[in-house]
Amino acid sequence: MALWQLDAFKYSLISGTVITIYQVIDDASRFDVGTQAHSWHENSTEAEKVLKRAINQYGVPKELLSDNSSAFNQLRQGRVGTVEVYLASKGTMPISGFPGRPTTQGKTERSHQTLTRFLDANPPATLAQARQRIAVFREHYNTGRPHQSLGQATPTEAWQVLEHTPATEPIPLVVLEAKAKGYLNRRRISASNLYRAHLMVMKDGAMAPSQFGEDVADREIDEAIVTLTKENHQLYYKGLQIKLPAHYGGREYYRTISDDEFVVADPRTGEVVFSFPLPMVALRANGRFVSSFSIRGVYLSHPTQYWLRKLEEFQGAFVRRELETPEAFNNP
Repeated sequence: MALWQLDAFKYSLISGTVITIYQVIDDASRFDVGTQAHSWHENSTEAEKVLKRAINQYGVPKELLSDNSSAFNQLRQGRVGTVEVYLASKGTMPISGFPGRPTTQGKTERSHQTLTRFLDANPPATLAQARQRIAVFREHYNTGRPHQSLGQATPTEAWQVLEHTPATEPIPLVVLEAKAKGYLNRRRISASNLYRAHLMVMKDGAMAPSQFGEDVADREIDEAIVTLTKENHQLYYKGLQIKLPAHYGGREYYRTISDDEFVVADPRTGEVVFSFPLPMVALRANGRFVSSFSIRGVYLSHPTQYWLRKLEEFQGAFVRRELETPEAFNNP
């Protein structure tokens, strides 16, 4: 239950009709939790049906590994698909193998061969017959066939003996959005610099200065995934620099800017760590530098005692100023 593997393959019936067979295998026990056949080509709707049936019967796994097919996992394409949304709602993290490396999903790839040999020996003529034969195969595979990698135990025996570690709570959608944005960010940077030389030598032999690093830094600032370092633990908004306490450095965050709010979240948990309403109103600015605790309506998840004292001071100043000059705060 810590990890399931999902994959699909095409199979031709006696009539020549091609069906799609989805296989879902528990990684540790090799237990087949959800092999099913469908008439259409590989797609998200039927992949979700297969997963729903398996989860309803056996519970919710912590992670689901698949290839990067649009039917299974679109995160590397910079999108969040319907299968990923469903899995996250159940608490399962969708993960995918490296593109072009099917061996990452080797256990399901190997199980395709075993099932294909069984069907070839008992060729179905219709989709209904294929489903009947798959039911027979699953029963024998799970309960009657010793598995070499399990020390000749059956998958059912391994499933019953091994400790189960299922998912426990839903995953916030912001976590998947952060993963998708992260993949998209890396792809854009890679594509934009694919044919750019890191080093140029002029006709006279002198080396021209490279702007590569500066371009990448500027591009990353504008993306949804931002990295705060130990030395530079500040965020950027419209050319302004907003400094956070030092313990926020050394991590990646998911930043989103809507019409009415600036939000920074932890991409692993979905926890909002910093936010403030837009348009931004602050009482302390020094050039491009804005003190985070001086922003009206600011929120920080793990503030220092110093930050809290300064926040109380500036929020009190906002209250006084709003009473004195309400027109400055109420006008759009």
